[in-house]
Amino acid sequence: MPIKKKLQLINEIPYVKFVAEVDKSQKLFKKAESIAIKLKDSLILGDLIFKQGQLKSYQNKFDESLELTLKAITIFEKTKNYKQAGVAYGGLGYALKRTNLEKSLYYMRKGIKLLEKDNDLECLNPIYDNYGVVLNMKTKNDSALYYQKKSLKIKKQLNDSVGLGYGFANIANTFAEKKQFNLAKAYIDSSSVIREKIADNYGITVNYVQKAEIYFIERKYKDAIENFKTCAKLANKYKYTQLEQYCYENLANSYLELKDYKNALDFKDKYQILKDSSDNIVTNSRVEELQIEFETEKKEKQLVEAKVEILAKEAKIKKRTTFLISALALAFLLGLIGFFVYKQQKLKNNQIIKENELKQALIRIENQNNLQEQRLAISKDLHDNIGSQLTFIISSLDNLKYFEFTKDKLYSKFDSIGTFTRSTITDLRDTIWAMNKEAITFEDLKTRTTNFIEAAKTSLLGITFEFNYPEDTNEVTLNSLQGIDVYRIIQEAVNNAVKHANATKIAVDFILVKNTLEVSIIDNGKGFDKESTEAGNGLNSMKKRAQEINADFSIEPLDQGTKVRLKFKL
Repeated sequence: MPIKKKLQLINEIPYVKFVAEVDKSQKLFKKAESIAIKLKDSLILGDLIFKQGQLKSYQNKFDESLELTLKAITIFEKTKNYKQAGVAYGGLGYALKRTNLEKSLYYMRKGIKLLEKDNDLECLNPIYDNYGVVLNMKTKNDSALYYQKKSLKIKKQLNDSVGLGYGFANIANTFAEKKQFNLAKAYIDSSSVIREKIADNYGITVNYVQKAEIYFIERKYKDAIENFKTCAKLANKYKYTQLEQYCYENLANSYLELKDYKNALDFKDKYQILKDSSDNIVTNSRVEELQIEFETEKKEKQLVEAKVEILAKEAKIKKRTTFLISALALAFLLGLIGFFVYKQQKLKNNQIIKENELKQALIRIENQNNLQEQRLAISKDLHDNIGSQLTFIISSLDNLKYFEFTKDKLYSKFDSIGTFTRSTITDLRDTIWAMNKEAITFEDLKTRTTNFIEAAKTSLLGITFEFNYPEDTNEVTLNSLQGIDVYRIIQEAVNNAVKHANATKIAVDFILVKNTLEVSIIDNGKGFDKESTEAGNGLNSMKKRAQEINADFSIEPLDQGTKVRLKFKL
């Protein structure tokens, strides 16, 4: 194989592969660096030096990592390779996150600025993610989540299975910092599924420490200890010295919280021994490596010379059989090519199968995360809406003790409380209806709306109701949050038309075009002045619900009456 091609293949080793075997990769990149210098290939030389800097950080050798990264940046800037310079600045900033947070943010912003000039999504993807991690350390959780979700969107667009493992794990950390532990665990589980599937050794190891940190924040110290120990064992196996040291330190802290001072002291000693060895050992491995390279190169040269001599002798002896040898060689070559084509096709088919499995897993994970977030939103609605109504009922009943009522006034008060209680029960049933479903069919929503309108017809004499909707919508579905919010907006709009507009006719229309639903509630009441009318609780509630489901919302006065309009994608 030509030496130039060999150099390119070494430089193109994926990140997840070279961090999985730190020592082996370090030796390989160092050897490739010598080749790049001989060939005067500055582009690949800068890449190799930068990657060695990354590996040094995993070995807890931060001074060497910093020196190599700065050396790589100098090469990139001299050759005007601003894309790689941006990547290197991002890597430098991330490496400084534990020693100098302000410098870390400065270098990462510099890298992002260089890469955003060309909108290079492939390179911006990991830097956005890492920038979110550093913002998290600065306790800027919402900003961190913004960049991490921005990165996750790019990862899905690029089908970056390795990056998705990191993206889900980093978002999990942010939710843990925000004390949203259920969401944090959901995202860390998503990360584990992907990393197990692609056999990402470093990612699998890191996930254990991230789970342990979540448990530590929750004060579940025994669960934290179990995960820190698993991570330390794997870090030792794969020689992730920095990670192993971090686990020992946190194991000591976890045992201290449990007042188990013996184990706390043991792990503190292990941490200190590893820290001292990382800080103080000076090795001559580079000298040995150069000797091995020299001896290998010398032997390779002797082997080539021996082969040339043998071929020359064979050429003299077998001059008469050249044609036969050529034919056999050609047949062998064709067979070899056929074998490689077959192997390549087989590998490609296996890759397609794995990608499809990964896509299915991602879809399931995303659906679970979305469902969890919807249920949290509906639970909050249940707490805010039903909770406040029940509090009002209790307060009303308590107040009866402090007033003297006539029999008629007392009955009137009981009727009022009873009506409010029945309304609360209806709201509670509607919320439970939405929470118990992963998805709400369009038919469910039509039926619920029809029942509400029929009840309104019965109780509100003198008002005409119309409900218009499309047919053949069996396969159309909404998520649970969309279903409850659309239903509540219809209720609020109809109640406003009856209570405030003195309407005698109310029409509710559903218009479905492809995957977009438009809902309108039109009444013939007295309308309102858009300029002078202030938004009340009802209007604010409708606007807030529309925002929750990313819907366009408007309320407009007509020549006679009012139109409330809601439009969103299913």
